[in-house]
Amino acid sequence: MELTPALFCTNCGRVRNGGETCSHCGVARHSPLQESVNNSNEPPLATDRSLTPSESQGPLFPNRAGPLTEHGSDLAYLGFAQRKPTEPLRAIPPLDIDNESDDSDLFPVHHPIFWGRGRTLFGIFIVNTFFTLLTLGLYSFWGRVRIRQFLSSQTSFAHTRFSYHGTPQELLKGWSKAFLVFGLPYAFLSLVPLIWDQIPIWIPNALAATMALCFIPVAVVGSHRYRLSRTSLGTIRFSFRGHVKAYMKIWILGTVLTLLTAGIYYPFFENARRKFLVTHTYFGNRPFTYFGTGSGLLKIYAKALALSILIVITLIGTSAGPEGLSVFAQWPSGGWRDLLFNSIFITGILTLLLPWFYLQVAKQRYQWNHSDFGDAHFQFSASTWNLVELRMTNFFMLILTFGLAWPWVQVRNLQFLYYHLTLQGPLDFQRIEQEALDASPTGEELAGYFDAGFDLG
Repeated sequence: MELTPALFCTNCGRVRNGGETCSHCGVARHSPLQESVNNSNEPPLATDRSLTPSESQGPLFPNRAGPLTEHGSDLAYLGFAQRKPTEPLRAIPPLDIDNESDDSDLFPVHHPIFWGRGRTLFGIFIVNTFFTLLTLGLYSFWGRVRIRQFLSSQTSFAHTRFSYHGTPQELLKGWSKAFLVFGLPYAFLSLVPLIWDQIPIWIPNALAATMALCFIPVAVVGSHRYRLSRTSLGTIRFSFRGHVKAYMKIWILGTVLTLLTAGIYYPFFENARRKFLVTHTYFGNRPFTYFGTGSGLLKIYAKALALSILIVITLIGTSAGPEGLSVFAQWPSGGWRDLLFNSIFITGILTLLLPWFYLQVAKQRYQWNHSDFGDAHFQFSASTWNLVELRMTNFFMLILTFGLAWPWVQVRNLQFLYYHLTLQGPLDFQRIEQEALDASPTGEELAGYFDAGFDLG
């Protein structure tokens, strides 16, 4: 039920996301082995242990000189044949250069890989559910950290693992502060009409809506800052350096203009949010970049809207039934006409989901394809049908198992993303350095209240 990770050749070591045989030497490809589970707060070894030569993995790395895979792939050459037994592995290996001239040398393609399995995540899910019920929800903070540690430690990029360094105590403390700052005032405003009948109901509702409008940008910036500051690739951590005040301006202005333009401005609003979040995200001392435009997203929304209108018009035309359409009058049997009408109408109802699927995958494809990291460019290759197949399969898995298939659904979603996502171009990891960031300034203290508490991911 899970997508297969990128296949690699046991002869030449080349990696490709498709094809059971190697296009270079014709030898059958195999899936990489699963990494061990790490649920501790300690960061895992920077280099994937699954890539270390061992008795069980000897055939995966032939003992011969020369490159084993294309440059930049997740199973790229680590230099095992030349490395001395006492020589330590580097946290992020350099890009090797050989005499072989092909497209992978000029334009290296980097593939993220998720090594985890649904059955392992299911075990964590069952334990988390049991202890959460037993502690009346208190254990949910510990359970959330365990899931994040598992998902991070089972994800690797450029033969280097991700790590999650957050703690349950941080989540519990952040939630408590957020509840005092936002939860109690919001609950009080909700109870005002019940306590004082003289106060018009629209006044507390307006105040509550204003509070929520101001809270959303604080929560978004706070959650990004917390999650990225607790996530690392190898020994280098991510960070988010955007400020609440700047994002709040984008949020309030975009909300007002979207309402005034009856939704036409929304693609520009969404693009501005995306640009702010991406361009203020750093890996070490190097930022990500985003060059998408609101007009580009507007075209995608316009296509989805046109497709929706076409489907609705078709449904309205068929809603009159066989008697209202002259083409059906020629059918010899009324039963056949009713059957055809019902089939077309039901199919039309289901096709109403197509514009939504197209919109979701087209937006992701546009946003990823307009994002860079240094000189490397992101590419997202999923199609509408790929997303339809994934979502429908996940839906039936959850329905048929009464929700027990949730861990496998999460694994499938990650594998889907990593299967279609690549980063093409030189990364030059050696020039990336970890920067010790100062604490947030005084004006940003409010964001600290929401750094962990409302981060539900």
